Amino acid sequence: MQFYRNYTLAFLLLSSSVQSAELLEPEGIKSAEGRIFPEFTLEEFYNDNLINAASNEIDTFGTFVQPKIGFEFEGSTGFLFGEYEISAAAHEASSQDDYVDQSAQLGFQYSPTSRISLGLSGEYLDTHDARGTGAAEGTGAVQTNPDEWRHLKFDGNFSYGAESAKGRFELDAGFINKDYENNRSTTAVRDREDTYGSGRFYYRLMPKTSLLLEGRAINFNYDTDSVGSASLDSTTSRVLFGVTWEGTYKTTGTAQIGYIRKDFDADARSTGEDISWEFGVEWQPRTYSTVTLNTSRDFNETNGTGNFIITDSIDLGWSHNWTDRIRTTLSFRYAEDSFDQDTTGREDEKLAFGANIIYELRNWVEIGAGYDYDERESNDNTFDYEKNIANIFATIAF
Repeated sequence: MQFYRNYTLAFLLLSSSVQSAELLEPEGIKSAEGRIFPEFTLEEFYNDNLINAASNEIDTFGTFVQPKIGFEFEGSTGFLFGEYEISAAAHEASSQDDYVDQSAQLGFQYSPTSRISLGLSGEYLDTHDARGTGAAEGTGAVQTNPDEWRHLKFDGNFSYGAESAKGRFELDAGFINKDYENNRSTTAVRDREDTYGSGRFYYRLMPKTSLLLEGRAINFNYDTDSVGSASLDSTTSRVLFGVTWEGTYKTTGTAQIGYIRKDFDADARSTGEDISWEFGVEWQPRTYSTVTLNTSRDFNETNGTGNFIITDSIDLGWSHNWTDRIRTTLSFRYAEDSFDQDTTGREDEKLAFGANIIYELRNWVEIGAGYDYDERESNDNTFDYEKNIANIFATIAF
């Protein structure tokens, strides 16, 4: 299970597809039975293709700010956690791409015994799809402003079995409602409700190694159908089998392989099925150096082309502390998107990499600089783009 307990600031340059370096790890301000985590990030950046355009690119300098506050209050059998943040950017050469986003999370985790854990959480997003992304891929140069949307999510989880038990299982279920707020002539067909559930069973083979059997299902229910097109309502289900381990040969990870299937409510849209995999490993050859590798095959919802998207991806990362105050990060991503070959021949290749250097001025202040490169090549050159982003930033976190 994953909980909102990590208030490490992972700075994300929102106009890029590559995440910047993970920054401070604040201890928080002690208050009553818990801690409060205030943070603030300021960034100056340059982006030479703000709208992911194949031509008529917009290059601009800009400013990004992100105030955030999180909290965690712990009791003897549970904890309450939450976070609120605002992300805002201003662009010198394109004020129509300025934005102010906000998000909030709240949750409670209850563990009456070492075997039982129950959790509830909620999330609210008031955010946007930048021009040239989402349903506006390939149209950034003609779209007048970003697509704004709101997202409301409720999630519950239950687990039974101690970490040292021979067997244990976890259950998750939730609901997501996503509604677009503007550009309704093109975004109305993107409004939808998702209902999902999953279950995992762990069978311990060795103290730090377990077999893992997992099943997931998610139902997509669109509010409106495109004129002249069959409904995109569908259910995606997946079964995975694999192994998870911790601290073996300085690595921690999970490797799973299985089967994925997408069934549409409309007979006019054909069923999709394929092999699916998820592999993630973290290798720590030294306490000050960490390498990560993740690869997967998944089905994603269409942005307007084909019935759905088959995505194969691989991500590599390296974080290294050169001294107590200086560290660098490198990241690399390659992905292939196939847009359901029986309805369209579109195929995309995506490549991205980034580098950052961070210097800790104090244990609560860091400054840094970074560079990101992002490109997409498609057999439909309408969707081609490449861009470079450079930035300098500072973060204060207590």
